[in-house]
Amino acid sequence: MKSKICWFSPVLLILAVSIFYCLNLRPVTSQKEPRSFTINQGESLSSIAARLHQNRLIRNYHVFIITTYRFKLNNKLQAGIFEISPHLSTPAIVRLLSTSGSPDLWLKILPGTRLEEIAPLLEPFNIPASEFLQHPRVKEGYLNPDSYKIPRYYQLDQILDIISRSPPVDHSTLILASLLEREARTLEVKRQIAGIIFNRLQIDMPLQIDATVQYARDSRLPHPDSYWQPLASADLQIKSPYNTYLNRGLPPTPICNPGNDSISAALNPARSDYLYYITGNDGLFHPARTLEEHHQNIQKYLN
Repeated sequence: MKSKICWFSPVLLILAVSIFYCLNLRPVTSQKEPRSFTINQGESLSSIAARLHQNRLIRNYHVFIITTYRFKLNNKLQAGIFEISPHLSTPAIVRLLSTSGSPDLWLKILPGTRLEEIAPLLEPFNIPASEFLQHPRVKEGYLNPDSYKIPRYYQLDQILDIISRSPPVDHSTLILASLLEREARTLEVKRQIAGIIFNRLQIDMPLQIDATVQYARDSRLPHPDSYWQPLASADLQIKSPYNTYLNRGLPPTPICNPGNDSISAALNPARSDYLYYITGNDGLFHPARTLEEHHQNIQKYLN
């Protein structure tokens, strides 16, 4: 009798394991509402299985791993963001995770935006604004405005590898380019203004650029509704190294992230003997050589 029981024990064990395996292939619940699940680049199979179990998307950690080997997909799970419904069986989830995750995201950085305006754009990547703004590699002026297609699972350092300006540009050139970005729209006008700024710097004349005061004013607001609003007369008295009405020379850092044409203008200023300029109500650029000519332009094109 004892030998008969021992002979049947392996069969019973195999049967029990098979039943256990099959039962744990079933969906966790009948609820169909999907949940987002991210597989990070390079993440191990054991980590993926553990997190799926913690998120109640699979019944059993070991059954999931065995199933990936059974389907020969253990090395083919894809990084990305997946929408997984808890009513899916473990085999269905394995097959889903072996396909491409959700599409990449577009990150569009407009020329002339400051870092605080860029920070909210990273929220779809689950990167808090505070993490972005406090990162040591994140510096005003050093991000390259453009449209980027970026995988949704990318971490901040990976994103910065893509959007940081390359090759690096001289710091003073970036500062000048940031001023030009806020002061003009076309490359030719930017070159004209770059020449005027150089003329002022040569005679130690204050640059008196409104955008630098806007930057100083807006930096004092914890959560402004919008940046770059027109100045009030009191704003010109703000004590800040960025106030180019009160301080001579360039501000200490860029005031925004300039585009490539602004950098080109900073490197190739137009030569002239102009010291003043305005953009009139007609939308055109009006330079002047003397303060008297400048006031005449103001009366003619701004009043």
